[in-house]
Amino acid sequence: MKILKIGCGYRHPAGFSINRPQGSGDFLLLIIKSEAFAVLDGQRGSVPQNSAILFQKGTPQLYGSAGAEFVNDWMHFEPGPSDTALIGSLGVPLDAVIPLTEPAELSDLLKSIFREYHSQNPRKAESAQRYFELILLKLSEQTGQKKPEETHPCYPAFCRLRGEIRLEPQSDWRIGTVCKRMNLSRSYLQHLYKAFFGTSITSDVRAWRMEHAKNLLSSTDMTVASVACSCGYDSDVHFMRVFKETAGVTPSAFRARSRLPSGENGRQTIPKNGDLRFAPSD
Repeated sequence: MKILKIGCGYRHPAGFSINRPQGSGDFLLLIIKSEAFAVLDGQRGSVPQNSAILFQKGTPQLYGSAGAEFVNDWMHFEPGPSDTALIGSLGVPLDAVIPLTEPAELSDLLKSIFREYHSQNPRKAESAQRYFELILLKLSEQTGQKKPEETHPCYPAFCRLRGEIRLEPQSDWRIGTVCKRMNLSRSYLQHLYKAFFGTSITSDVRAWRMEHAKNLLSSTDMTVASVACSCGYDSDVHFMRVFKETAGVTPSAFRARSRLPSGENGRQTIPKNGDLRFAPSD
């Protein structure tokens, strides 16, 4: 996911509207906090306070105030192939109004992306990606278009668990530890995780640890042993074996071919501006 523009807490006067007949040339996520209107699929309709709309590229965008001021958070972005696949697999509606039961949670996640976008964190792209994926998970939870397995009483807890694994793959995610946390037997835990997400918890942990490792190798000067430790591996030998099985090359070889030129590792000067606003218009 590549962020193009992002803004939080924008307020516009009564009568404000946006009209882009050809769309904005990218994907646009809106979190609308006031009564509004939007034209979707050629039909004008009301948008309740605390709603979201995820416009895909090329969709005409016509929306605005329904009388009083218009308040929203927004992000223009280009999704990667994995993002597009996740949107589809989660059933997140495109070009449609999504009522939000917990709008503050979505806004907080978007603010976190904003802060990462403007930070000097060398892993800010990875962090922003995690927050974005949590936003998609939360939007999916709001739709009410649940698959049969998603009606299971354990499903929300497993979604939270998976989100935490995605954000902190370096933590202790051994099956026994997770079983104690979820108060479930090993076999039932693994059965539910596979039923809910189509993969095993072990595969998820491994995949996201490898993704974290690749980011560290390409954006820092940490030793391979330090990277292994930061990704939750007690043995750097085991880490190197898993990495080569996954990436097809050793960690050192991966670093050599993926190292960014000097000055392009995300260490840039950040505007000293406490306001969360970034672009002049959403």
